[in-house]
Amino acid sequence: MSPRLLPILSLVFALAGCSPRHERGVAEGAGHDHHAHGAEAVAAEYKAGHGVRLGATAAAFVGLRLGDVETRDLPSASAATAVPRDAVLHTVRGTFVFVDNGGWLLRTPVSVGVSEDGWVEVRDGLYEGDRVAVAGVDALWLAEISAVNGGVGCADGH
Repeated sequence: MSPRLLPILSLVFALAGCSPRHERGVAEGAGHDHHAHGAEAVAAEYKAGHGVRLGATAAAFVGLRLGDVETRDLPSASAATAVPRDAVLHTVRGTFVFVDNGGWLLRTPVSVGVSEDGWVEVRDGLYEGDRVAVAGVDALWLAEISAVNGGVGCADGH
């Protein structure tokens, strides 16, 4: 993960009307009026089993883009299920891709194969036609970590 992402995520939270230590996530079923803070939308929400969702301002700021899982002929793997290299998140806990889950982006474990020409073969964990985050993946991961491990979220009141 790039060290420059931490200040970027702090700015994302500031754009949404909450401080980074305050904007940790939104508890399921809880509500908070970010419009009272002058924000367009919640910076980041997390719901167990659904994933993470960035508000419109935050998503635009980090360059979040979705793309389709494709079948591609890679030089050493023909008809491979593949995603762009930037869609793949490598952590100490495994390799993941954020899959679109009805507007939420669910971190999904994947088994990968060859990586060639800017594409990564996905051997298990995705299906052709799935929509995945292909840009802004590190920011999604940071938002999820913050929400899962964080303290009081904007939805918890102040």
